[in-house]
Amino acid sequence: AVVSDWDGYKDTVRDGIDGFRIPTLMPQAGLGGDLALRHALEIDTYDMYCGHTCSLVAVDVPAATDAFVRLFQSRELRQQMGEAGRMRAQEVFDWKNVIAQYEALWGQLDELRAGHGSLQASPHPWPARLDPFHAFAAYPTHSLTPQAVLALADTDADAALNRIQAYRRLAMVDFAKQVLPSETEIRVVLATAASGPKAAAELIDGIPVERRPFVFRCLAWLLKLGVLKLC
Repeated sequence: AVVSDWDGYKDTVRDGIDGFRIPTLMPQAGLGGDLALRHALEIDTYDMYCGHTCSLVAVDVPAATDAFVRLFQSRELRQQMGEAGRMRAQEVFDWKNVIAQYEALWGQLDELRAGHGSLQASPHPWPARLDPFHAFAAYPTHSLTPQAVLALADTDADAALNRIQAYRRLAMVDFAKQVLPSETEIRVVLATAASGPKAAAELIDGIPVERRPFVFRCLAWLLKLGVLKLC
């Protein structure tokens, strides 16, 4: 199996044993309040809320490519991982084992309830409409931080811009206009990155202060497209 290192896959596929979990990256909590608000006000459906969020989640495409190549080239590796997956399915996900895990969970929950006499107030005013980067904070492999070092994946900024413009002609990319940066903002980021690897915070130095949080999270979109890469 080749899966993204995300949510339930973390519990089912053991990287390098049953298959490959491909690293993912998402902006930090606190940068998605507008997405939650649009959903809360019914400007966006839940599907659009998820779609906007997913536009800002990057998967390591070179790592995925390498995983498939390794599997294509090695029948032995495919058989080895397939057998490991079959054994894990029997040992962990057979119903007789699942029920035992449920019973253990119920016991753990009883202990937690006994140790906490009162409920604590949620730090979020509307738990049903969370900032997605908070709600899904445990899902990705990495969070995009100001210190993350990024570089152009292309040889120059013009080549990168041409690829972005081509991608934006695709409905599966450009449907998320609400969360995508302007061409001017993209040019600023690419021009800064053209001189070599930079910390993510440096890439947005030329952006007006009020737009920096928005463009910062869009760095994840550029990583998703393979225009930027993590160093």
